[in-house]
Amino acid sequence: MKWDAQWYARIAAGGYHWPVPQPGHTDPWLSDLAFFPGFPALTRAVALTGLDVTWATLLTAWIGSACAAGVIALVGREVGGARTGVLLVLLWGAAPRSLVQILGYSEGWFIALVGLGLLMGLRRQWIRAGLAICVAGVFRPAVVPMGVLLGLAWVAAWPVFRRGVDSSERRRRFLGAALTPWGFLAHAGVVAMRTGRWDGYLLVQTAWGSSLGWSNELFHQVREYWPIAPYNWTYFGLVAASVILYAVLLVAMIATRESPLLWGQVALVLLLTVFSVGYFQSKARFLLPAFPAFLPVARLLEKVPRWLCVATMVVITGLSTWWSVYVLGGPYSP
Repeated sequence: MKWDAQWYARIAAGGYHWPVPQPGHTDPWLSDLAFFPGFPALTRAVALTGLDVTWATLLTAWIGSACAAGVIALVGREVGGARTGVLLVLLWGAAPRSLVQILGYSEGWFIALVGLGLLMGLRRQWIRAGLAICVAGVFRPAVVPMGVLLGLAWVAAWPVFRRGVDSSERRRRFLGAALTPWGFLAHAGVVAMRTGRWDGYLLVQTAWGSSLGWSNELFHQVREYWPIAPYNWTYFGLVAASVILYAVLLVAMIATRESPLLWGQVALVLLLTVFSVGYFQSKARFLLPAFPAFLPVARLLEKVPRWLCVATMVVITGLSTWWSVYVLGGPYSP
């Protein structure tokens, strides 16, 4: 195991280590408190079966990825039928950086919960949607897009914008939106208590190279490296290709009149990823929760002969796997 997986295993085995800094460093703010507790807690539960913590970390990640695949299939089925659901899962599995699902990362569980929130939203079960996103916030901090989305769903139900929505429906939408941030805020509160600083979480994230705010990092990278030939596209190319891919698919979603809940989620995840500060090489991974982006491709593959559908998936999966494996051989975390 490497990178984040090692930290999750360390937390699962011995809890958080504040104020002990990262091995090899002296800054106490470079702490494992940066990692959210949901995944290590599940790993610890799996380890109670007697498994070594390394294998428990990997098994927990694999279970999460399986759950994510199941939820994504349900979302696809909800909007297009069983075959759409299967194709949506396969396309998500072939997305750039999707190979991290086997590395002991928390993405699987986070995406499963985000997908569950979307599924509940499509079914207009707003409180359950909010609860799913609340729990997702215990796994990763990137719950802002869904929080904004459910908030917009509540605003859209106001009488001034839409008539015919009764007060109970508006109340459910409000409660769903109000529930979304509490998983994230709970961990931020724990970090504040452990560090004795109300802004402890922000200080920890800053020490790790992440911070709140907007950045033009992606565009600076494009401007700096695009004229250079040949350029090592191992990281820059993967991020650039991923952003372009999701942007094109977002336009296709809007053009084909997919649910605003789905294309809105893709748009917000894309914006958050492109303009976020830090970890440039991981931006392709941060786009994985935007799995609804692949719906237009899934619908297109439904219409072609089966042999062509299979051949297309084999080519896409092969290229994505080759690129991901090649990148994983580098020195930077995915």
